[in-house]
Amino acid sequence: MNKLIITAAVTGSVHIPTMSDYLPITPDEIVEDAVKAWEAGAAIAHIHVRNPENGLPVSDPDLFVEVCTKIKKRCDLILLPTTGGGMNQTTEEKLIPIKKLKPEMCSYDPAPFNFGIFQIAGRFKEFKHKWEKDYLELCKNVTFRPTFQDDLTYAQTFLDIDTKPEIEIYELGHVSYVSWLLSENLLKTPVHLQFVFGPMVGWMTPSVKHLVLIYDEAKEVLGEGNFTWSVAAGGKFQIPITSTALAMGAQNVRVGLEDSIYAGKGIMAKASADQVNMIKRVAKEMSLEPATPEEARQILGLKGLDKVAF
Repeated sequence: MNKLIITAAVTGSVHIPTMSDYLPITPDEIVEDAVKAWEAGAAIAHIHVRNPENGLPVSDPDLFVEVCTKIKKRCDLILLPTTGGGMNQTTEEKLIPIKKLKPEMCSYDPAPFNFGIFQIAGRFKEFKHKWEKDYLELCKNVTFRPTFQDDLTYAQTFLDIDTKPEIEIYELGHVSYVSWLLSENLLKTPVHLQFVFGPMVGWMTPSVKHLVLIYDEAKEVLGEGNFTWSVAAGGKFQIPITSTALAMGAQNVRVGLEDSIYAGKGIMAKASADQVNMIKRVAKEMSLEPATPEEARQILGLKGLDKVAF
């Protein structure tokens, strides 16, 4: 296949407004960034929402509905809202937007991991908003800790609403969670994996060695024909690691302002579309073309935009 699915993660919950004036905050800004990414060649938009007043990452179902509805009116992007939610939210709270939207896809973190963004706080003497420093340092005392029972709840919910999970894999042992859920008949093959790389503390070190290792682990544990895969990498590693994934045959790569606020060394990205264009140029040199949203739906086996609840 010569088609590449490009995902744009448009705002996320890692970066704070102090870091970039271009980070989408309000629903309309998030919508605009997603649509620009689609115009550049993205087939999927990964959706987080923020408090429109101060940019704090939140999981307000009404904001998710507003953002997804407005994007759907303007283009045919596959919308992939997060179930990451806030660091202190319960599983039930994180699932409220997903149950309400019944999207084609959503993110899914099945295994515990740390979210070591506290080092960012040391880069700044002043912040735009009072919440920012405390938010960054909160992760010193909080682990994303889905239990096995949480996993059963998540996976059953996704089956019930026919939403395909994008399973986020942060380290080697996380692949075994996928194998277990398959044995419980709570996932359908081919599952869709996303290998996620640092640079924050607690995530896989971004390197070719670790990308090859985690891909080989998935092949060995799950079977080569039982999964499709994507790669996301943070900061300066975004384009090098996703480019490596292209050379390895990945069906999907992720860029966007959630993962990096730059579009080259020292160049601030003004939109996620800047990074879509960067990886699109790399793909062109490998004779790969961006998949349209409809082509991506066929590749990933999604239910279709007409079957969502927004």
